[in-house]
Amino acid sequence: MLLSNLINERRVIPEVKGKTKEEVLSELVHVLKEDGVVKDEGEFLKKIKERESIESTAIGDGIAIPHARSETVEKIAIALGRSTPGIEECDSMDGKPVHLVIMIAAPKGIKKEYLQTIAKVARLLRSRHYRNMIMQAKSEKEIIRAIVAFDEKYPEEVRVKTRKGRVIHRKEEK
Repeated sequence: MLLSNLINERRVIPEVKGKTKEEVLSELVHVLKEDGVVKDEGEFLKKIKERESIESTAIGDGIAIPHARSETVEKIAIALGRSTPGIEECDSMDGKPVHLVIMIAAPKGIKKEYLQTIAKVARLLRSRHYRNMIMQAKSEKEIIRAIVAFDEKYPEEVRVKTRKGRVIHRKEEK
């Protein structure tokens, strides 16, 4: 499973307009709706917010990985939003602003591919090298190139550890 197969330039926002967690989540859900991944924007946003209410997906190091499964999702996909100044008050594990948000949308019925995608995105963003490539990219095309470079180096599946049905994140590489 390659992340580059789950994203395209239409689902990349090089500089999000939103200043709050809620605004950025809405912005990314809208991108997924506009690209035909999500049928019902309001319903999927509700699922994303429900997941966030359980536990914040802002896992530290300026990273957030909001994700949800829903009947309104056509196919598994990701959208990426970048905030140079950072998004404050995201309930981040380290208390710092979030700069990179990768949202994962998946159909209700899939589980293994969904968990694999969460783990692979976490691995991508935990790598300081790839995180810097994405932060320094000048365009959507360059952001996609960084993800393709990651896929070329790590084409294999990532082993997923879960607790109570949720992926356990751990630092892997710097």
